[in-house]
Amino acid sequence: MARRDYVFQGAVFDAMAEEAVIDEAVYSSLIEGAFTSRKEASRFIQAQTEPKNKAEQMVRNNYHALTYVIEHLNEPITEELIITIAEIVTKNASETEVTGYRSAPVYINDPNGVVYTPPDSKAVPDMMKQLFSFIQSSDLHPVLKACIAHFYFVYVHPFNDGNGRTARTLSCMMLLQSGYDFFRFTSISDLVAQQRGKYYRAIKNVENSDGDMTYFIDFYSDMLARTVQKMEDHLIHHVYAGQRIRDLEASGKLNKRQLQGTKWLLEGQQTQITVEVWRKKHKVSVETARQDLILLCEQGLLVRTMQGKKAVFRILHENE
Repeated sequence: MARRDYVFQGAVFDAMAEEAVIDEAVYSSLIEGAFTSRKEASRFIQAQTEPKNKAEQMVRNNYHALTYVIEHLNEPITEELIITIAEIVTKNASETEVTGYRSAPVYINDPNGVVYTPPDSKAVPDMMKQLFSFIQSSDLHPVLKACIAHFYFVYVHPFNDGNGRTARTLSCMMLLQSGYDFFRFTSISDLVAQQRGKYYRAIKNVENSDGDMTYFIDFYSDMLARTVQKMEDHLIHHVYAGQRIRDLEASGKLNKRQLQGTKWLLEGQQTQITVEVWRKKHKVSVETARQDLILLCEQGLLVRTMQGKKAVFRILHENE
């Protein structure tokens, strides 16, 4: 579904892509404990004003990192590119800004103390070379590759800070490079932020089971699938529905009541409508309700079926 050949062009999709980058910047920061409201983030990013605190700086950095990735999708994922992303996400937002791989131990803590100690810093360069070789040469399915690369990056923890943000940016870049264009228009970190506990438990389960990646792949692929479904619902019930309504308004073939009813049908979650439901909603006669629905059938919005002796009108969405 995420790789279908939709035509993501026009002002509506340009706006969606921009909103998705802002969403990703906000939620990726939220996962790291930096909170800024979605509205405020949109304001200071679009106004290009200076951040007022570290949280705003982190959001702004994430935005710039994602923009950088989108501008470099045609380039291979290399050590230089990853270090550049880590430098962007930590600039003025971390006590230890990234300039290269870490040269000292780091420890992952929770309120109860140290929960994970990443590999020795001396092993990091070689482990990262293995990661880049895997990304460039493995013939695994792209979703598996993105899951594994994400986990392995967090496992190695190559930088003093910014590892989680860089890992999420890396996996997003890998998916986009593999043709998963849906992820240009929606935020992966939105769902990670909602399920931070499950996210960290999945990582911990891999560590506790001698590196069995199933735990993390199961969590991450399920999260990607739900992200795609969320985007699909948005496309059907808002983007394409809005375009069809605008086309019908321009055609002049429907009156005000029929246009309002069309908007209600296309943007809602219902799959079918009957004459009686339409009659009650619009407070019209049975015959007027029937004629309204027949007209919507003629416009390709509904299809008439029979359930026993009762006529039921099924709603046709854009993907049918």
